[in-house]
Amino acid sequence: MTLKVPIIRWKLVILAFILVAVIFFTWIAWQFDQSTHQSEGHHYYYTIDLSYTSTIENVTLFLPVPELNSTPVLITSLLNGTAYGISPDWNLSVVRENGTPMLAIRAARMVPEYHGLAIAIEPGTSVLPTTRVPGHEYSSDTPILMPVTIAVMETSGSVIDTRTPFGQEPLFFPDGTFTPGSCDMPGCGVMYGHTVPVYISYASEQPVVISLHVSVQGSNSIWRGGWRSNSYADSVLIEAGNGTRGWIAGEGKLFTAEGVYY
Repeated sequence: MTLKVPIIRWKLVILAFILVAVIFFTWIAWQFDQSTHQSEGHHYYYTIDLSYTSTIENVTLFLPVPELNSTPVLITSLLNGTAYGISPDWNLSVVRENGTPMLAIRAARMVPEYHGLAIAIEPGTSVLPTTRVPGHEYSSDTPILMPVTIAVMETSGSVIDTRTPFGQEPLFFPDGTFTPGSCDMPGCGVMYGHTVPVYISYASEQPVVISLHVSVQGSNSIWRGGWRSNSYADSVLIEAGNGTRGWIAGEGKLFTAEGVYY
């Protein structure tokens, strides 16, 4: 009988240890789950990259805006001037062309900015090289044309449908025809081609090339031992030279179901 008491005590100790271990690992798992949920994010991005090789005047641009249920979205900060990259000399508004909302950018003058090449600094150098002052035209000292970037980011309170965004998420000209295409890029999901019209009007004393890249993207992300994310992106790229003005049929590309789903 005297031997049974220590054995019972050891069993109680082991059971207590197991119980503490279960509670501990349950708490760790709960903490991990909480931190994982706290890291989860859903974001929309609307960006415009615009460059012009020479000074242009009396500028009017009609660009696609993200549209959902015939309503333009992600544009509030653009219209009130608080979005990143908007020049105080530009006037932004929403116009409707053939019933479709578009972002109108008007400016009396747009002047390009050219930067110099990066200058290597040798180790041990005490006198640093002089930084090149940006120029407003191409030269051997300032050969790099810097685009103007306008960017909007907004947070969504719910998961974004990156697999099938049609009718669910903001797109450019969603009432148009989306034609399935092929995509050879790594991690690419399903690609669709569609036409996205853009309007350009300006005056210039010199030949000029205007480049436009407009995109809307939605993404979901989470931290689970590393960042995992999935996204969709609709974009249009236009390069107008040789005095091209007026309406241009841009080639839009919609990429869906890109990334990792969790």
